[in-house]
Amino acid sequence: MDCRTGTIGFHPMKTTLILIVLVVFATAVFTISKEEQAGSSVGKTAMSYLDIAQAIKATYDQQLDGLTDYQASHYAARIYRISGNADYLEYNLRDLRSMIEEAEELLQIAQDNAEIEYSRIRADGWSASARARLRRQSLIMAPDYPYYLRSLGLLRRTLEYRVCSPQFELLKAHVLAHDYAPYFGNPFMIETWAAQLANTVVWIKQLGGEDYSAILIDAMRTTYPDEQDHLLSANQYENKLYGYTHLILASSQYYQYPVSRADFAWIFDYFDAHIDTIITRAKADVIAEVGISYVLARELDHPALEKTKQSIAQQFHALRQMIPGKNEDFDIPIGSHRNILSIILLSSPQKLYPGPWLGEISGIAQCEEGSDRLANASLF
Repeated sequence: MDCRTGTIGFHPMKTTLILIVLVVFATAVFTISKEEQAGSSVGKTAMSYLDIAQAIKATYDQQLDGLTDYQASHYAARIYRISGNADYLEYNLRDLRSMIEEAEELLQIAQDNAEIEYSRIRADGWSASARARLRRQSLIMAPDYPYYLRSLGLLRRTLEYRVCSPQFELLKAHVLAHDYAPYFGNPFMIETWAAQLANTVVWIKQLGGEDYSAILIDAMRTTYPDEQDHLLSANQYENKLYGYTHLILASSQYYQYPVSRADFAWIFDYFDAHIDTIITRAKADVIAEVGISYVLARELDHPALEKTKQSIAQQFHALRQMIPGKNEDFDIPIGSHRNILSIILLSSPQKLYPGPWLGEISGIAQCEEGSDRLANASLF
């Protein structure tokens, strides 16, 4: 203050210094905000796809014990299948031990003729999301589907682990005696459970059951004609894509074996023609699965594969070292599916490693050679 006039004095040098400090501070705050919002692109362009895959893997390796037993086993099996690294087998062995108890529980439900009641109780625990509401409605026409879906998912893992037990064999006999045709030909079921139905049709055949694939594929293509994609909501568009990708992923026994493009020509032709729309409209999980489909078909130089890699790499958050969900969601357990898919896609392994075959290292009987008889066979 100028004591002579009682007014604030104007000092050009001080004012300039204050302005410089304010500009520097504002720039720093803006830069930090930009990095958080944009995924911290610093150094991203210098990272190769493999660098990003390894960074995501390092993040999940550090958090593995914080996942559920199933999530940890899911992650461990997939890392094994793209690397042959057996360091994670303990997580699969934990899963295997719980599978015996799970099979016994499912057998008791069958003995009590309680498959529908079991399914209803599971549905009561679902969220209030639009998808969950559709699934509850689907129980009117398929009231026992959640029971058979869970049972087949368990039996699928016994095939992949190449383990046998009396409990597994009894459950398989019960599950394969069920008639699934009404599920696969129903448009509402497809609009509600496309990925799960794709898994189911493949698992049944891999386990030695009936081949329902023609029913499902015809119903899928009727329910989702390609020329009407623009009429689909975001959820329904992704549901369609999930149905397509899971026919391929399940047929590979989840990254254990290559697939033939010829067996899924209609799906790959669709991906080829619509890849730009897929990348624009679909979330990271779906984009990664589309790209992995090309990896499994050994089309490692396909332009569509490159586009999916670019899309996922651009979503990589360099500060958090992972692929976030929508609205910058960095939840480690919730994001485990999305991030393991990203690891597989960005690694694009030249070789796949079948297994892990836990029958060789566990106390549970190993199945006879050839029990995975459909592993390399065409399913469609």
